[in-house]
Amino acid sequence: MLESGRHRIAQPSVRASMVLGRLDWVRKHHGEAGAEVVLEELAAQSPDHARLIRAAVVPSLWVPFPAVVAFIESIDRVFGRGDLALVAPLAAHAARTNMPLLYRIFYKLGSVEYIMGKAAAVWLAHYDSGRATTKSIPGGMRFSVIDFATPHRVHCLTVLGWAQEMIVLCDATMLGGREVQCRLNGDAVCEFEVMYEQ
Repeated sequence: MLESGRHRIAQPSVRASMVLGRLDWVRKHHGEAGAEVVLEELAAQSPDHARLIRAAVVPSLWVPFPAVVAFIESIDRVFGRGDLALVAPLAAHAARTNMPLLYRIFYKLGSVEYIMGKAAAVWLAHYDSGRATTKSIPGGMRFSVIDFATPHRVHCLTVLGWAQEMIVLCDATMLGGREVQCRLNGDAVCEFEVMYEQ
């Protein structure tokens, strides 16, 4: 639990598929040795986080959000520049990796609006905090994350990277994506805009 003023905030958890998709990226680009380097780097920062990440072996398990954030940051430090530039590509890779073949076919047949709407509807299947909504806009869509217990820059970049990859998986042409609002900047929600042609 975190203290926020006089209120206690529960740390959220996320499904282990978020960990496994990123481990897959590391192994495909840097091998098993690279995965071990990341986990050792994480252990040097926080042994508890490293233990939780090593235990995330089944996609349906719940993993504390801070451990997942620390793991992603470790990947970015080891194989990136430590500026979080790898966060969105990691999210895109995990989006592809975690999608069963049947869903991939379904995505190619469905509209972006329908697929993104379904993703928002099943938010709580992947996170135990917050909720998500979508809204069509001219030339694109907005995806909003509402009431997530502990917003974090890594999470915002993850959601944006995931949303952009959803456009690609729907066989639409990605024209751009950006963060419109962020709770870390004092906004009420974290909101992302993706522009595309389908």
